[in-house]
Amino acid sequence: MTLTIIIFLYAYLLFVLVWLVFSLIALYHIIKYGQISFTSSIATFSYLAVSALILYVSYQYLSQIDWSVALITVGNIGFFGSSNF
Repeated sequence: MTLTIIIFLYAYLLFVLVWLVFSLIALYHIIKYGQISFTSSIATFSYLAVSALILYVSYQYLSQIDWSVALITVGNIGFFGSSNF
């Protein structure tokens, strides 16, 4: 059995999904309960712009990686190591 480094990509995508859910909840609360002012509008726009920039840069770096590279190759190993029974 071979484990590839795509495991790290899936972990990162799970993190991004959780972050996206929390960001949407926060934006909902800002829109529903926040006071509409110039400062809150700039803060919200800045948060969205920086978030989009981070996601774009992360995509640029992650798209250059060969995700099929083997991380660990596990042979026929029993529960407590190799067995010769």
